[in-house]
Amino acid sequence: MTTIKATCPHCGEITLTPPDIDLRVDASGEQGSSYAFACPSCEGYVRKPADERIVRLLISGGVEVLEPEPEPETRFEGPALTYDDLLDFHTMLADDAWLDALLSESRDGQ
Repeated sequence: MTTIKATCPHCGEITLTPPDIDLRVDASGEQGSSYAFACPSCEGYVRKPADERIVRLLISGGVEVLEPEPEPETRFEGPALTYDDLLDFHTMLADDAWLDALLSESRDGQ
């Protein structure tokens, strides 16, 4: 079986096989192509951009081409979280009665 050399940011050079690599090719060029793998040494997940040359090399080595991952859908339509919101939340969590306060605010807002 073909072996492919890759670099883990923590472990350095590692050896992979084609099934170890997820190659995502974006033909439209909007998201960009990338490849990813789980490092066999540290088990960390590594994702790297793949230009046209890298894509050709990986395909010639037997790596299967996958569709690009879809963009996540927006799950919240409210205003963006601000630094003040985060600071207020942090201050609220510093009090032991934070859950009671949160539930009280939730009931008052309904």
